Amino acid sequence: MLNTVITQLHQLLNQEREALIAADFEALATFVKQKEELLIQLERTSPTKDVLRPVRQKMDENLALMAAAIKGVAAAGERLAALQNVKSGLSVYDNAGRLEHVRTHNPALEKKA
Repeated sequence: MLNTVITQLHQLLNQEREALIAADFEALATFVKQKEELLIQLERTSPTKDVLRPVRQKMDENLALMAAAIKGVAAAGERLAALQNVKSGLSVYDNAGRLEHVRTHNPALEKKA
């Protein structure tokens, strides 16, 4: 039973890795329950450290990929917010060094012939 659970867990962690690389966040959501069930089964078998080491390594690698994905999504959100701010005006520093927001009166693009 231990080998079956370990094999299934490795396969699931590989799928999770591929989903992280492909930014398939919907697939990631489906893996959570499966991973929980496999880890519960694994806990019942009392595996040795040698058996757990490769599983731990894959989980750590996936965790690093997940952190990078979260950081990327946050950066994209910040960039979109910055682009939205550009549409409404321009941020500049005044003579006293304070940040000042200068609103644009006509945010439409000027078309030239």
